[in-house]
Amino acid sequence: MRVSLTLSHDQVKTVLTESYVAGLDVGTTRIRTVVAQPDPRGALRILGLGVVPADGLARGIVVDRDKATVAIKESIHRAQVRAGVEIAGAYVGVSGAHVACRNVTGRVHVPSGEVGHGDIEKVIQSARDSVRTGPEQQIIHTLVRDFAVDGERSIARPEGMRGSRLDVEVHVITGVGSIIANLEESVMAAGVRVLKHVLEPVATAMAVISEAERDLGVILADIGGGTTDVAVFSEGAICHTASLPAAGNHVTRDLAQLLRIEPQDAEAVKRRYGVALAEMVAAEETVKVREVGTEQEMRIPRRLLGEIIQPRMEEIFNLVKENLILAGFYETVGGGVVLSGGGAQLVGAARLASATLDNLPVRIGAPHRLTGLEDSVDSPSYATAVGLAMMAAHDEAWAMPTRPATGAGPWWESAKAWWKQTILPAVRRLAAPQAPRR
Repeated sequence: MRVSLTLSHDQVKTVLTESYVAGLDVGTTRIRTVVAQPDPRGALRILGLGVVPADGLARGIVVDRDKATVAIKESIHRAQVRAGVEIAGAYVGVSGAHVACRNVTGRVHVPSGEVGHGDIEKVIQSARDSVRTGPEQQIIHTLVRDFAVDGERSIARPEGMRGSRLDVEVHVITGVGSIIANLEESVMAAGVRVLKHVLEPVATAMAVISEAERDLGVILADIGGGTTDVAVFSEGAICHTASLPAAGNHVTRDLAQLLRIEPQDAEAVKRRYGVALAEMVAAEETVKVREVGTEQEMRIPRRLLGEIIQPRMEEIFNLVKENLILAGFYETVGGGVVLSGGGAQLVGAARLASATLDNLPVRIGAPHRLTGLEDSVDSPSYATAVGLAMMAAHDEAWAMPTRPATGAGPWWESAKAWWKQTILPAVRRLAAPQAPRR
């Protein structure tokens, strides 16, 4: 039976209002949930945001599942209340030193002489099959970098092209299955289904890096709490990813130990007064801190904060440089460096990064192409959560207007397919600007 669908503009408005995506960034220091919905103009409208201190996590992985579940649940709850929707599923970020990457190739012959969808699936699978993984590892992403037909490279869409041989180069990202499973179980215990695991720098890049930068070649350094995540783009495609074990928490720890203050006080001082370059602070400027174990406040030179922070930030940027040199990608970037994450908000971070990375141009990256509560997430620290929501929107992983009952099984999958294939195309047609009549 063929069903035709006709929607009025009021119905389109209702569909747009009730559709949403969610991104969940489970970081070492903060857990951020972003809820967004489609915008007729092609942007993403931010509906709600839930931010809470992280618990039960270290270096980007779950170390106490019960505590992590409580914190994740609270972050989701706050986002739901703000957005006025119930989150059924979310794209969830993955990070940590357990993540590894490699670039591999695949090749298939095209017997029909015309590349079909099946040939594309086969060549990508042949590349995946060439990746040797241990029993504890699983593939998180298979990101296509380039297709070639009969040796001609840089083919963006090979389907329908004439040729006898199809090649592909893909960037494969793997992680430890048990670590990913522990994160997924914590999210599910908080009442939300993991729709997709996404490597955090891949999501962050979606929110802060432009197409022009991808084409020129660009380095993304996302300085979080437990890790600094790195991604390199060249000729429009991702070519390298890494997670480095030095980040914002190390800066906080240095301040706490050298100033003899509580870790939470050190974090607050870092966020409010911290600088990555000591020379940017006037010699006479001071700040108040409270010595550990006492209620007594003392004044210290603000420049001292910079003298403590700067060596650690230099270490982080040198680790990025060494990682890229070792991987062979340091010389391939013409678009410079984009800094993101909480560590990017330190005064002078961009200047210090440029000085450490051989004077490459450096900018601070914050989410863009947003409407709604965009001012609430217009910060490098929200880039990953927003990027996860953007990836969900790109994949058309829109939620149904009502949450299915537990155990809906095949009905829910059929409903999602109907929503994606029937409702959304009609919404886009009717929501698109109409050409003026002549």
